[in-house]
Amino acid sequence: MEKRDLIILLVALAAIVIVAVVVKPIMTGQPPDLSLPSIPGLTPEPEVTATTSPQTPLVTPVRTPSPKPTPSPTWSGKSTDLGYVSKISAEETPSFTRFPDETPGPEKMLTYASIKSWGGGVTQTISMPFPYWELHYSVDPWETTYVGETESKEAGPAGFVYGEIHPRFSIEVRDASDKSLVREIQPTGGLDKELWEEEEENDPRPWVEKFYESTSKRSYYFVIHTHMINSYTMEIKVPEQYLGKY
Repeated sequence: MEKRDLIILLVALAAIVIVAVVVKPIMTGQPPDLSLPSIPGLTPEPEVTATTSPQTPLVTPVRTPSPKPTPSPTWSGKSTDLGYVSKISAEETPSFTRFPDETPGPEKMLTYASIKSWGGGVTQTISMPFPYWELHYSVDPWETTYVGETESKEAGPAGFVYGEIHPRFSIEVRDASDKSLVREIQPTGGLDKELWEEEEENDPRPWVEKFYESTSKRSYYFVIHTHMINSYTMEIKVPEQYLGKY
């Protein structure tokens, strides 16, 4: 080989090295590798040292036994004091109205209408504009036992007739608009004049019937039935506070 050919070969090798080492890394964005390429047979191969990473020892989890639940004690029958979680101020004690020591007397009633007779019959119609009214009535019946003389004493011992009678009395309260029966009234406990005369506290007279009309205004008449009655008295009464209002 001539000297001229050797120079051309060395220049070509240098160009190849420059392209591989400098130009190519710059084009790929990597820094140039200025280390000499390894030539087989001339450059010793670096020894590869095997590194052994330390093995992580296996850890066996240790299970902690769960604590056994403590059984709740049974009630011994003794009372327990219950405390407060928090306290609040007491409310003010309300004031109360003091009632009078004496009970007020019953309301005074005024007589609105009355009738007194001995026989039965149908009364006149009476208008009742009051929301509340009472019917007071009293009866004087015959004696329960009847004794009568039937023979003359001149002819000898006189004979007697003995009999027992049963007085009756009733009142029908009827609505004047349609003649319907509103209430039928009879003396509670019957009519026994002898019983009333024995003790005064046994006398139930006068009997009282109460009527609540609310706001309605009605008219009534009375149908009275009597049997073995000496006399009777009926009074319609209303509260005194209604005076001048109805």
